[in-house]
Amino acid sequence: MKSHLLIAFGLLVAGIFLIRGLEALAEPGWGLLELYIFGGFVLAGLLVRQGFKLRQK
Repeated sequence: MKSHLLIAFGLLVAGIFLIRGLEALAEPGWGLLELYIFGGFVLAGLLVRQGFKLRQK
């Protein structure tokens, strides 16, 4: 059950940051917003990965 929650929450966070990332690409240049969005993708990836690791046990 915990693995499913981690995977679902990770995918939700990835979806949110995907939308924010597409909005950020519309603006020229790179800045702190892009780093924030990249960090969100990293967090989402870690959540999904941890969920799959728990599911394999």
